[in-house]
Amino acid sequence: MKKFAKLVAALLALMMISIPVLSLAERPTMTAYKANGVVIDGKLDEWNLESPAVVDAPEQIIRDGNMWQGPDDCSVKFYLAWDEEYLYIAADVTEDSPLGAIEMLPIDGEDNLKLYISTDPAADPERTTYGTNDFLIYFVMDQPYWDTAVDRSGITGGKDVHQRFTSLGMDGGESVLDGYECAVEMTTTGFIWEAKIAWADLSGENPHVKKCTIPVYAPAVGDTLSVDFAITDISYPCPGTDYIPQLAWTGTAAINTNPSLWGAVTLAE
Repeated sequence: MKKFAKLVAALLALMMISIPVLSLAERPTMTAYKANGVVIDGKLDEWNLESPAVVDAPEQIIRDGNMWQGPDDCSVKFYLAWDEEYLYIAADVTEDSPLGAIEMLPIDGEDNLKLYISTDPAADPERTTYGTNDFLIYFVMDQPYWDTAVDRSGITGGKDVHQRFTSLGMDGGESVLDGYECAVEMTTTGFIWEAKIAWADLSGENPHVKKCTIPVYAPAVGDTLSVDFAITDISYPCPGTDYIPQLAWTGTAAINTNPSLWGAVTLAE
């Protein structure tokens, strides 16, 4: 019996070692500056662009890397800004086949941008499972509809953890963020996407959820939040596409379930 117990303990220790976790020193960081007269028009003239999250390298591929043809095929610089009511997001995208969403494909197989974010600055950055305030948000590149979705499937533990804020819009064709506004400006190499979402949409005040008790996040200078980004690119937009490259700022495909692989953003004036 003692030998068996030791064997079980050894196996559990091995499993813990095999779980990928980024230490604080390894975690990439960025800064979100206070929004100053930001207008959602697809132009970044009002933005502080000093601290992008850059996605342009082979080691950032998290799916179907054999279909990625390099930075000119698909790469992006993500930016965040904030104020008391909204989170602002911008993406300067280089892509040779932009805005190629296909409604018949699963939402994670369409051209999209993905934001992974926690609205709890006190959350343990090395947690390996999603918590109540962890959100994966899809922005589908389907002009002129710009569908949105929130994936909460990474949360385990039932309603006590997700607090009745479950996945929204994952079948596509919906806008589940009432405070969402976006604009796109085409460029010679791709496009600039600029958007804002209301902090209230990541709380019990989202009208698409019922009896949710998650409070609205009140951002403050100095707060640090776990965050990550991904881009999905259909290079050959046609029905039956099997291989669709996806790149992320940091981590592996496990970022869909493991926030310890995300980076961090600090809110600044």
